[in-house]
Amino acid sequence: MNPTGTYELTGSEGYEAYLESIGVNAAERDIMASPQQTVTVKQEGDRYTLTTTTPTKTHLDQFTLGQEYVAVYGDGRQYKGISRRDGNRLIQQLHLGSAQTTTIHEFSDTGFQVMYLGVNANAKRTYKRLA
Repeated sequence: MNPTGTYELTGSEGYEAYLESIGVNAAERDIMASPQQTVTVKQEGDRYTLTTTTPTKTHLDQFTLGQEYVAVYGDGRQYKGISRRDGNRLIQQLHLGSAQTTTIHEFSDTGFQVMYLGVNANAKRTYKRLA
Protein backbone atom coordinates (compact mmCIF):
# COMPACT_ATOMS: atom_id res chain seq x y z
CA MET A 1 0.00 0.00 0.00
CA ASN A 2 1.08 3.57 -0.62
CA PRO A 3 0.94 5.56 2.65
CA THR A 4 1.00 8.94 0.90
CA GLY A 5 -1.75 11.11 2.36
CA THR A 6 -2.84 13.38 5.18
CA TYR A 7 -3.90 11.95 8.53
CA GLU A 8 -5.52 13.38 11.68
CA LEU A 9 -4.75 12.25 15.23
CA THR A 10 -7.76 10.48 16.78
CA GLY A 11 -6.29 8.71 19.81
CA SER A 12 -3.25 8.68 22.06
CA GLU A 13 -2.15 6.41 24.91
CA GLY A 14 0.94 7.04 27.04
CA TYR A 15 2.59 9.52 24.68
CA GLU A 16 3.56 12.12 27.29
CA ALA A 17 5.15 9.42 29.48
CA TYR A 18 7.06 8.15 26.44
CA LEU A 19 8.32 11.68 25.66
CA GLU A 20 9.41 12.12 29.27
CA SER A 21 11.25 8.76 29.13
CA ILE A 22 13.40 10.00 26.25
CA GLY A 23 14.21 13.31 27.95
CA VAL A 24 11.79 15.78 26.36
CA ASN A 25 11.16 18.73 28.71
CA ALA A 26 7.66 19.56 29.97
CA ALA A 27 7.06 22.58 27.70
CA GLU A 28 8.01 20.64 24.56
CA ARG A 29 6.00 17.58 25.69
CA ASP A 30 2.86 19.75 25.79
CA ILE A 31 3.46 20.93 22.22
CA MET A 32 4.43 17.50 20.84
CA ALA A 33 1.52 15.74 22.57
CA SER A 34 -1.07 18.19 21.21
CA PRO A 35 -4.36 16.43 20.45
CA GLN A 36 -4.77 18.77 17.46
CA GLN A 37 -2.31 17.22 15.08
CA THR A 38 -2.06 16.19 11.45
CA VAL A 39 0.61 14.15 9.72
CA THR A 40 1.24 14.33 5.99
CA VAL A 41 3.13 11.36 4.56
CA LYS A 42 4.78 11.51 1.16
CA GLN A 43 6.45 8.46 -0.36
CA GLU A 44 8.55 8.67 -3.51
CA GLY A 45 10.15 5.27 -4.09
CA ASP A 46 12.30 4.60 -1.00
CA ARG A 47 12.26 8.27 0.07
CA TYR A 48 9.77 9.39 2.75
CA THR A 49 8.76 12.76 4.12
CA LEU A 50 6.61 12.94 7.28
CA THR A 51 5.34 16.41 8.18
CA THR A 52 3.71 16.68 11.61
CA THR A 53 1.72 19.85 12.25
CA THR A 54 0.33 21.09 15.59
CA PRO A 55 -1.27 24.50 16.24
CA THR A 56 2.13 25.94 17.26
CA LYS A 57 4.79 23.86 15.49
CA THR A 58 5.61 21.91 12.33
CA HIS A 59 8.15 19.07 12.35
CA LEU A 60 9.67 17.59 9.18
CA ASP A 61 11.23 14.12 9.07
CA GLN A 62 12.87 13.02 5.79
CA PHE A 63 14.70 9.77 5.12
CA THR A 64 15.50 7.07 2.59
CA LEU A 65 14.90 3.45 3.54
CA GLY A 66 18.06 1.60 4.59
CA GLN A 67 20.22 4.74 4.80
CA GLU A 68 21.34 6.26 8.09
CA TYR A 69 20.26 9.87 8.48
CA VAL A 70 20.64 12.71 10.96
CA ALA A 71 17.59 14.81 11.82
CA VAL A 72 16.29 17.13 14.51
CA TYR A 73 13.73 15.87 17.04
CA GLY A 74 10.71 18.02 17.98
CA ASP A 75 12.57 19.45 21.00
CA GLY A 76 15.59 20.56 18.93
CA ARG A 77 17.98 17.70 19.72
CA GLN A 78 19.72 15.93 16.87
CA TYR A 79 19.23 12.20 16.40
CA LYS A 80 20.44 9.48 14.08
CA GLY A 81 18.00 7.10 12.51
CA ILE A 82 17.63 4.28 10.04
CA SER A 83 14.31 3.14 8.62
CA ARG A 84 12.97 0.10 6.81
CA ARG A 85 9.69 -1.09 5.40
CA ASP A 86 8.08 -4.43 6.26
CA GLY A 87 4.82 -4.83 4.32
CA ASN A 88 2.48 -2.10 5.56
CA ARG A 89 4.79 -1.19 8.45
CA LEU A 90 7.41 1.56 8.47
CA ILE A 91 9.99 0.89 11.20
CA GLN A 92 12.37 3.59 12.45
CA GLN A 93 15.31 2.89 14.79
CA LEU A 94 16.26 6.19 16.43
CA HIS A 95 19.29 7.14 18.56
CA LEU A 96 18.54 10.32 20.49
CA GLY A 97 21.59 10.92 22.67
CA SER A 98 21.74 7.98 25.06
CA ALA A 99 18.10 7.06 24.33
CA GLN A 100 17.44 4.42 21.70
CA THR A 101 13.86 4.07 20.54
CA THR A 102 11.84 2.29 17.88
CA THR A 103 8.87 3.81 16.10
CA ILE A 104 6.54 1.56 14.11
CA HIS A 105 3.93 3.06 11.77
CA GLU A 106 1.36 0.47 10.66
CA PHE A 107 -0.72 1.69 7.72
CA SER A 108 -4.17 0.58 6.53
CA ASP A 109 -6.66 1.96 4.01
CA THR A 110 -8.31 4.07 6.72
CA GLY A 111 -5.27 5.43 8.56
CA PHE A 112 -2.35 4.28 10.67
CA GLN A 113 -1.28 3.44 14.19
CA VAL A 114 2.14 4.33 15.48
CA MET A 115 3.82 2.51 18.34
CA TYR A 116 6.60 4.28 20.22
CA LEU A 117 8.92 1.91 22.08
CA GLY A 118 10.91 4.06 24.50
CA VAL A 119 13.41 3.78 27.31
CA ASN A 120 11.00 3.12 30.21
CA ALA A 121 7.66 3.83 28.54
CA ASN A 122 5.79 2.93 25.38
CA ALA A 123 2.99 4.76 23.61
CA LYS A 124 0.43 4.32 20.87
CA ARG A 125 -1.19 6.95 18.69
CA THR A 126 -3.95 6.45 16.12
CA TYR A 127 -4.54 8.54 13.00
CA LYS A 128 -7.38 8.48 10.46
CA ARG A 129 -6.85 9.22 6.77
CA LEU A 130 -8.24 12.56 5.62
CA ALA A 131 -6.94 12.54 2.04
